[in-house]
Amino acid sequence: MHQSNIAQTVAAAAAAAGETKGFATGDGTNYVYDYFPAANETLPTFLLLHGYPSSRHSWRHQLAALAQLGYGVLAPDLLGMGNSDKPTHIEAYRSKRISGHLTELLDHESLGKKVIGVGHDWGVAVLSKVAVWYPDRFSGLVFLNSAYFPPGVFFDLDAINRKTLGTLGYAQYGYWYFFSSFDAGPLISEKLESFFHLLYHTDAAQWGQNFANVGSARAWLQANKTQPLPAWLAEEDKARWLYLYSQPNAAEASLSYYRAVMRGIFDEDETGLRDEDRVLKVPVVAIQAAKDQVSTPEDMTAVTKPWTTNGYTEYLLDAGHWVMLEQKEKVTSILAEFAKSLSA
Repeated sequence: MHQSNIAQTVAAAAAAAGETKGFATGDGTNYVYDYFPAANETLPTFLLLHGYPSSRHSWRHQLAALAQLGYGVLAPDLLGMGNSDKPTHIEAYRSKRISGHLTELLDHESLGKKVIGVGHDWGVAVLSKVAVWYPDRFSGLVFLNSAYFPPGVFFDLDAINRKTLGTLGYAQYGYWYFFSSFDAGPLISEKLESFFHLLYHTDAAQWGQNFANVGSARAWLQANKTQPLPAWLAEEDKARWLYLYSQPNAAEASLSYYRAVMRGIFDEDETGLRDEDRVLKVPVVAIQAAKDQVSTPEDMTAVTKPWTTNGYTEYLLDAGHWVMLEQKEKVTSILAEFAKSLSA
């Protein structure tokens, strides 16, 4: 083997080792994250932000595969989830505060502008805010299963649910009302295994009626329903999830993202933003899932594309909501190709 190839192989192997680390922000908030340094300074680092109800382990396939290719990868547990702190007062989840935490984390690992931001589900909402508050931190953005969440733009939950009840036959975001209710956290904790099976669907075609529609999530939990594991999950994945979400305050704290939006917690920070502040100035990739009945491909296109000014590319994959698990190789390939295109 050529000497340079040997060096590259050794560097990639070292990067792939990675480690789990802890970090305390300036205001004393503790985050846990997995970090795989880039094999060399020419390669970018991916910041992977998971969704709800999840943790950094949602990216386990991409972490290993991207690190093997030599890319840096940093995947934190978002505030309120995984092994990071779990405050239960929703003011802790203000978008500007969490955005600041994540930029502190990037600075802690001495990561400059060669960062590609990747978000799934609520990770997209968080990434959207970081991209607006700190626009120079990213060379590109990737959104999985969720449209861009422009700060300061009113999210008319009731209007969307009224419309989709007629067009889809179920209220697309009807579950938000349950998540915002006072007893959602205790009920989820009591029926935790049932909640896991509700969110990690076996049949994506049933998700709109079983989960999204008004009253469906509560009814599922009250009946304590379960179902077989989908083919893209193993028993150890379920066991790890149950452990993480059985921790003190885990069920309650993780609902705070929904409650913060519905109670206007972001308004004070975001009211002064203008449309020109919300425009995404770096290339954007949208990875859509054809079978996702909540974050639909049509919504991702309609909401995200108008805010892009420097390139917008879509991929439609045969998957439900958990696309990085259901189509792990394809998602990894898209991320790697995007990184190559940014350095071309």
